Amino acid sequence: MVETLKTHPLNPLLFLREGDFQSFVPAFTPSLPKRRGRGMSSYRSPLVVEIVGPAGVGKTTFLRALCQQNEKIRPIFGFRHIEHIPDFISNALLLLPVFLCRCHHGRRYTWKEIRWMIRLKASRQILKRKASSRRPIIILDQGPIYTLTRLSDYGSASAKCQCFGRWWNNMLREWATMMDMVIWLDAPDEVLVERVHARSKWHAVKERSDEGAKNLLAHYRILYEQTIARLTTIGNPQVLCYDTSRNSLKQIVDQTSAAFNLSKLIP
Repeated sequence: MVETLKTHPLNPLLFLREGDFQSFVPAFTPSLPKRRGRGMSSYRSPLVVEIVGPAGVGKTTFLRALCQQNEKIRPIFGFRHIEHIPDFISNALLLLPVFLCRCHHGRRYTWKEIRWMIRLKASRQILKRKASSRRPIIILDQGPIYTLTRLSDYGSASAKCQCFGRWWNNMLREWATMMDMVIWLDAPDEVLVERVHARSKWHAVKERSDEGAKNLLAHYRILYEQTIARLTTIGNPQVLCYDTSRNSLKQIVDQTSAAFNLSKLIP
């Protein structure tokens, strides 16, 4: 059985892990996702889900395992496809006032910030087109929660810009009404650092000492916590949390599949 975690006393959206490490992440909320402005009987398809968590936690492995078990899942590992270029161009034009507003604060947006902002805005209309009655569950890896979190951290000047802040909050509200479920994966820092070093892919964790790597992981946990807490306040998506070091891949997949069925959002 998947391990039950203790609720954090200061914030019902958070829990405190017991054992050899501590981490604050969104708590499991078993209630059905609600639609603002809609009745409880009028859920819409598809079910939009995002998998989030620190590096090395096994997000991609978990998503692939879910897809093998459930043919109704449409996985989205990214939006780098030629077919999406028109969406990126049209949304880049819509974002020009925000990009130009940045010039009045002494620092222009970086190219990485621009790409994240365009992807965040364009991906909503892309997802709407991908809706299918045959595969009514859309699961994102590095989706809007990931992008919103990275944008809130990348470049303190941008994060403090009022123009950017208004745009970020608007995007949060738009995605909050679209997201149905968030799956948070985590593990002890020692496990995550070991997994990251075992991969050939570059990551910032590899360039830090053990202490520096743990600080980086803790930093992003806090940022994710803040983004998801605000998202759940506005849109009330269901949030599932798993420790990938204490629960097997099969346990997590089975528990998540059961949550899909209990949500009654899919046929």
